[in-house]
This record gives sequence, structure tokens and C-alpha cells, in this order.
Amino acid sequence: MAVAWSQDWHELHMKQCREDKEFQDEAEGYDRSVTIHVLADPENGVEEDYWHGFNPPQMDQVWWGEANKPAETDYLIEGTYKDWWAVNEGKKGLVASLLDQSIKLKAGNTSYIAMFVPAVERFYELSRQITDSYDGNYKLLDR
Repeated sequence: MAVAWSQDWHELHMKQCREDKEFQDEAEGYDRSVTIHVLADPENGVEEDYWHGFNPPQMDQVWWGEANKPAETDYLIEGTYKDWWAVNEGKKGLVASLLDQSIKLKAGNTSYIAMFVPAVERFYELSRQITDSYDGNYKLLDR
């Protein structure tokens, strides 16, 4: 178990995804790299941005931290800590967040991600299994 978006969390989550048959099956054919940027929220006690990236379904090209982000990525997805918290806790789907632009797609296109909604949902189901806390004022919901 780990704090959401921490390096420990990222390493555990990538391992989960590599080992989860359901995720692997649902993400089969996805051939884009993804960079996620979680923006700081100082008003709610989150003092730093988080950056992490991966290449589904293999998850063999993963990185964590702004200093390690690649120069290019197929998808760059950015949102506030609050919006990512809502996605991670299952309050709102990633595609819905992209469509209403509460989470912004800085590179890539939503329609491609939408073809893999079951994989995205499984990605966050797995994430919830290892998330035991959040930074700042953010709390786990009753699960």
C-alpha cells in the first residue's frame, strides 16, 4: 500500500498492471505512451506536482518524477490533484473528465483512449487496491 502518485505507489501500480490478466487483455493493442501530470494543490496541503508515465499494456517503459519525464510522449494528461483524486477514487471516470475538460489532454486524442475504457477502468480499480492515502486534505472514500 502507498500514498497515491508517490514513487512507491507508481512502482507497485506498474507491477500490478503487468501481472493483471484482465488489464493486459483489455489494454491489448494500445500502443501509445502516456504521461500523467498531477498538479499541486497548496490550498489543500498538496505542495508538489507529480509526474509519472508508462506504456500500456507492457508497462516496460515506466518513469516517475518530472526530472525523468521523456522529451516526447504520445499522451500528456494534466489535471489538478482534486480531479485526479476523483478519478482514482472512482467518483468520476477519466474519459468523462477529459470530455468536460476538468482533466486536460495536452497531447493525444480522447477518442483513442475511449476505445480502451475497460482497460482504463481496470487501471484505476487496481490503483485503488494499493492506494492507502493521499497528500494534504484528501481522504480515501468508503470502499
